[in-house]
Amino acid sequence: MAADLVLKNGLVVTGQRVLRGGVAVSDGRIAAVGADDELPRGARREIDVEGRVLFPGMFDPHTHLGSGDSRSYEAMSESFARDSKDCLIGGVTTIASTTVLGDDPLPVAYEKSVEAGAGRSHVDFKITCVVTREHHTGEVGAAIERGCTSLKFYTGYCGCLAEKMGMNPEGIPPAMFYRACENVVASGRRPLMMIHAEEPTVRFMLADRFAEQGRDSLLDWAAHSPDWAESVQVYQYGVITHELGLPLYVVHISRAHTIDFLVGLQAQGYDIIGETCVGFLSTTAEELHQRGVRLYGKIQPPIRHEADQQRLWRALREGVVTAIGTDTIPYTSKYKKDLPFWEARPGLNIQTLDSMSLLLTEGLHRGRIDWVTLARTTSEGPARHFGLYPQKGALEVGCDADVLVVDPHAELELGVERSLGGNDYSIWQGKKALGRVDMTFLGGELVAQDGQIVGEPRGKHVTRAPGSTR
Repeated sequence: MAADLVLKNGLVVTGQRVLRGGVAVSDGRIAAVGADDELPRGARREIDVEGRVLFPGMFDPHTHLGSGDSRSYEAMSESFARDSKDCLIGGVTTIASTTVLGDDPLPVAYEKSVEAGAGRSHVDFKITCVVTREHHTGEVGAAIERGCTSLKFYTGYCGCLAEKMGMNPEGIPPAMFYRACENVVASGRRPLMMIHAEEPTVRFMLADRFAEQGRDSLLDWAAHSPDWAESVQVYQYGVITHELGLPLYVVHISRAHTIDFLVGLQAQGYDIIGETCVGFLSTTAEELHQRGVRLYGKIQPPIRHEADQQRLWRALREGVVTAIGTDTIPYTSKYKKDLPFWEARPGLNIQTLDSMSLLLTEGLHRGRIDWVTLARTTSEGPARHFGLYPQKGALEVGCDADVLVVDPHAELELGVERSLGGNDYSIWQGKKALGRVDMTFLGGELVAQDGQIVGEPRGKHVTRAPGSTR
């Protein structure tokens, strides 16, 4: 039987190897991978990629499409329809997005989120349930039954900041997290127990102190979150998950101290998964400060320093950190422009647009990462962690045919002008990048080319791959 599509004359990258040749696609899945003369002949469509790289579609495990300028499922629906376009032109074909912060029972929040993306999303998507209320701890099993494979806990917030996110002033104390873990164990599944690790009480005190002292730069923002802030919570909540036999997933790791601490816990058999973000790998507080980015670069946890950045790149090479996300939030400048520094809401806007270009520029071309490690941490790793491998995450026979055609040598100027979504600013404005996604295929269908969307939304909600324990 003839293949539906053959992409040939490329450099094929998977999480295990790099080879010259191409891939064949039938019925939306990879049917063959190999040298050009080994691929099926007579395909319905054949594309010569002219030496460019064939790369597995990226899976961004960390987005918040329902938490932009407003927090609602209506806003989430609009964001799926609008902002997921920037995922495709940036090479992201699957995302995990969180439920909207609120009082809804977790199963209801999960179903509302799935409905928000259905028929609107341009990318395949998963939903992470956010646990913010005490009653949520008793509802985790019901959410898992509906297909949820990841639960998010904002352990890094307390006081008024926690209340703004719909939590009690104490945030997510260990006892609440423990009860949630107990109920997860009773479900018989092993979903990701995800935490925003950043000890909040000292950070809260330092923020007040710095504000009183008139310290209001991104260097001060980095300083208000101590070197050990992530590590203490990684240990505290890691001990709980270790005792109960659950995996702990630490989102957006930013510090070298955290990486070194994580190495020790992993060596002791702790099932702790590390994620970092494209922003932490691509810039520093000093660089943003020099460019006068100010409020637009204010993210929680903060963008750090060169030593932290270098340690994060090494952690990717060593396999200590096995996922790269963006912490994308569809904010506009409404929550940034002309506001007092310490009152402006932290968070970056839609970052998926520039993920591949930044990782190639700051990683591959500077010798900090190779193609295989890049594929493992942007595609295969997240797919494995979220229970989607081998359906997602690799260019191997049987996988979904989510394929990128990447020109690693194309010069590109980053900026808001490239966005097809709701972005009205970019912290990367004017940055010269080397590397561009030219074509994006989702399930074997061309969905983006040369920075534009091709066709109507075809993204679908995905749950678990066969055999997954998530």
